[in-house]
Amino acid sequence: MTQVELENLVQQELAACGAFLVEFSMNADNQIKVFADMEEGHISIDQLKKLSRAVEGALGEDSENYSIEVSSPGMFAPFKVPAQYRKHIGRLVKVNRISSGTSLKGTLESYDGETITLHWTERVPKPSGKGKVTVDVREEVALSDVSKIVLEFKF
Repeated sequence: MTQVELENLVQQELAACGAFLVEFSMNADNQIKVFADMEEGHISIDQLKKLSRAVEGALGEDSENYSIEVSSPGMFAPFKVPAQYRKHIGRLVKVNRISSGTSLKGTLESYDGETITLHWTERVPKPSGKGKVTVDVREEVALSDVSKIVLEFKF
């Protein structure tokens, strides 16, 4: 079975359970890695087992010659595919920018395939007088300026 055929099989299995493929790789050392997630909620261990068994079944007797890793991408993994952006709208993210070398933290408000919009509040000095006021900030960031975007967690 070729890598393309195997990846297509994985895509079909994931689509059947409302999941999407984040990453698929197969190298010369016979290591197969599949990272998948759900459109809503989290992918279950049972769903990952079913996917792993489908890959083993497709490989047939040759499956013993392969190392197969099937997993969710993990909570600290950077976004790689559009479905991850869409899934996490409304969640707190950290975005590393290429142009300025800085990072932004805010709620992911929108994603259109070319840009994302972040929202956050910050305390700034009052225009006049002493003290600070809280202001809403929205910033649109081109995906071409994003080096990495990950979920931000507060523990």
